[in-house]
Amino acid sequence: MNDIKRLPGDGCTYYVRGRCLYEERLNPGYTQSWRCQVLKKWESKFDDFLARAEFFGVEQKAVPDLWDRQFQRMARDVFHCQMYTYEPGVEPPGCRNQLDAICIHGLPKCYGRCRHYEIAIPEHDEE
Repeated sequence: MNDIKRLPGDGCTYYVRGRCLYEERLNPGYTQSWRCQVLKKWESKFDDFLARAEFFGVEQKAVPDLWDRQFQRMARDVFHCQMYTYEPGVEPPGCRNQLDAICIHGLPKCYGRCRHYEIAIPEHDEE
């Protein structure tokens, strides 16, 4: 008798490039280790910026312009993420591995059909 092989999960709603989104969809944002490290860093820097602006009494109407300039400098920095793969046209940070603020590579691997398998319904273009 041959070994039993698992079916590919690519027909499942929760399948994304060899990873399983089920747990993330069940509890969005709960598993911090799945979050995009670049976005986490940006969020932390933004929080620090707001705290400094409040401490120094910066007028509220000046904050967006100041943050925009700081963000432009910060966004040009090299990303210190081994999973970062630039893809043009993708929303910031422009990484093909980022999906809804999570890193696809952080998700559990999909080994085929499981008890959470849900058939993906293909999207049809309306004419």
